[in-house]
Amino acid sequence: MALYEGIALIQEKQAVVLDLGSDYTKFGFTGEAAPRCIVRSQYWCPARRCYRRVHDYCSEEELYDNLVHMLHLLYFRHVLVNPKERKVVVVESLLTPTMFRETLAKVLFIHYEVSGVLWVDSGRASAMTLGVPVALVVSLGARDAEVTAVVHGCPVIEAMQSQPLGARALHDELARILREDNGAELNLTEEVLEDIKVRACFAAGRERAQAWAEAAGGAGPTRVSRRGADVRVSRRARVLPAELLFERNNELASLPDMVLQCILQCPIDARRELAANILVTGGAAALPGLKARLADELRHLATQPPYGERLRGVQFMFHSAPAHDNCTAWVGAALAGAACATDITRGTARDVYTRARRLRDWPCLLHNTPPHHAHWGLQ
Repeated sequence: MALYEGIALIQEKQAVVLDLGSDYTKFGFTGEAAPRCIVRSQYWCPARRCYRRVHDYCSEEELYDNLVHMLHLLYFRHVLVNPKERKVVVVESLLTPTMFRETLAKVLFIHYEVSGVLWVDSGRASAMTLGVPVALVVSLGARDAEVTAVVHGCPVIEAMQSQPLGARALHDELARILREDNGAELNLTEEVLEDIKVRACFAAGRERAQAWAEAAGGAGPTRVSRRGADVRVSRRARVLPAELLFERNNELASLPDMVLQCILQCPIDARRELAANILVTGGAAALPGLKARLADELRHLATQPPYGERLRGVQFMFHSAPAHDNCTAWVGAALAGAACATDITRGTARDVYTRARRLRDWPCLLHNTPPHHAHWGLQ
């Protein structure tokens, strides 16, 4: 055997990084600058003769089958590697349901027999790409918008904010406006709405958006959908869907309010640094004009009650991550997986999971107590 072949056998292979989103899944290897594939979170179901979404399930058994088929598609069609030979770095939200992460762990450890799994939350993974000790991560996903404050590598859980202001909410608002403009029920699919949003929609300035919302709005260029029917996209249909993120109500649930409330609930000595290190990520963050509009809204609301007295003199500045907005968390997880490749204690090994079949989770009181506490005897 040649010398370089023996070295290759000794060295541990690169781990794979899995970011299983509601609409899109990113999959690739640690240490790389971009995922190997970005595909929809769905698979072809031969029994039903249609595509099934991974996150559309009614029971734990159905979710188990969805994850088995989805991971089989990723491993054996897109990256062509043996699951048993590589560890896995999983990107997840801190608000992921316990049943989902435990079922995913069961699929990885029991069905595919991976050697170890490292769980990385999306907030810290996105902040890792910046190389700053304090960062405020605004993640605009498919379903929810989450705001996470990361202070010296630790997320401030009590300050987290989450609202259903993701891409699907923009699609629903766009579909409603198109239905009003065309005077008929269009029944557009999610793919067509996403195509119209990417090609035509943008976030305007605060003054222009208010003026266009009051005006009737003229018709824009005629677009042809994938079904062959002509759909008229008016000027208000291009501007008003993004206004859903900035509409204020009595609960102060708009995107700028979420950012300001997250900053106020953090320690007082970290608020100024958090405001100066804002990172906007997620697929919806690529909407043209969104970051500039968010900056204008933050500067305006910081002078109004109830924020004016507590955020006086705070400067809001934004970072540009060294990756595309939709895969910033994946790149951060790839960095974390490459840095922790030799540190086994940071992840969960397969032999440890097979003995106790339990994952560490921050909502569980058992995992936030010392190992000799009385709670361990009551499990």
